[in-house]
Amino acid sequence: MSIKDKIGLRIKELRIKNKLTQEKLAEMVNIATKHQSYVETGKNFPSAKLLENYAKVFKISEEELLTINHIKPVNELSKEISKILKNTNDSQKIIIYKFLKALVE
Repeated sequence: MSIKDKIGLRIKELRIKNKLTQEKLAEMVNIATKHQSYVETGKNFPSAKLLENYAKVFKISEEELLTINHIKPVNELSKEISKILKNTNDSQKIIIYKFLKALVE
């Protein structure tokens, strides 16, 4: 995964955490919605000014914005989740299921 992809996923992660649509975030950082989509998918790399704007919108430092060491491809995450689930008993699986269901609703 390239750094452009990781930065894009980080911005998407923060956008979702802050309950913003791509359209609303694009408006807040003064770019087109299509450009926002390209940033999030790693097609475009945000300028230094745009990174500053994202940090202001998310109310975090630029350093925190660029913290990408935890970003992993989805297929890698799926493998890790499967490993975790294999090591749980039925009661733990029920709790995990309820937590995940509540999280996405």
